[in-house]
Amino acid sequence: MKLHRLAVLALAACCIAAPAAAETLCPQPAAVRDSLQKAFNRPMTLLSITAGPVEGLCELRVSLNGAKRVLYIDSAGRHLISGQIYDTATGENLTRTAVNDLNRFGPGEMKRLEELVGFRFGKAGAPALYLVTDPQCPYCKRAEAILKEMAAAGEVEVRVLFFPLSFHKGAKEQAVSILCDKKGLEGLEKGYRSDNQCPGGKQKVEATIGFLREKGITGTPTYIFLDGRFHAGVMQREALRSQLK
Repeated sequence: MKLHRLAVLALAACCIAAPAAAETLCPQPAAVRDSLQKAFNRPMTLLSITAGPVEGLCELRVSLNGAKRVLYIDSAGRHLISGQIYDTATGENLTRTAVNDLNRFGPGEMKRLEELVGFRFGKAGAPALYLVTDPQCPYCKRAEAILKEMAAAGEVEVRVLFFPLSFHKGAKEQAVSILCDKKGLEGLEKGYRSDNQCPGGKQKVEATIGFLREKGITGTPTYIFLDGRFHAGVMQREALRSQLK
């Protein structure tokens, strides 16, 4: 059994049609668990096996150290694939869609998100979303600018969650100081920082990092919508409006 760590590109729309994928016969769970153990050499929980988006491939939904992810295996159970499958007709990353669905936030988890909100901006009562951001993330600045304009127009209420990335030196302390000094959106926009590392702010940032990592979120910006779905990467206005409907 071979593990292929590569991006898998669907070469034609016909290759990802549901009827073709539905005909795929998948290996037995016991055999798949054995293959996973041999490939990764660490405990991994097999959550489900279903026909994949490409004929001849089966989709595996697994959990590793609490993080849920999607892998693929051929019908013979010999080749295990870790990578991304795209629909070339639409440009959709089918693997990302499956992972997001797998890690979708449940009602209890949405309540937990609300407890972790650092601050919010926009019109109360407008369609809402959670923005996962890092004070030093350049892509987040683009996301924040778009959302600020939409919020000013009454289109959205934004609830900010701080998720400073480990490779951004001082970002965690910066996020904590914005919370502790109650600087909100203006502080985030202007790169505010101070030496104030109050226990409440520090605890909230650390709790946010831990909780979101458990849900498979690894980067910023990430948008979390009220139905529990989330999207990684900057979204433009029309895409946001479509999701907020």
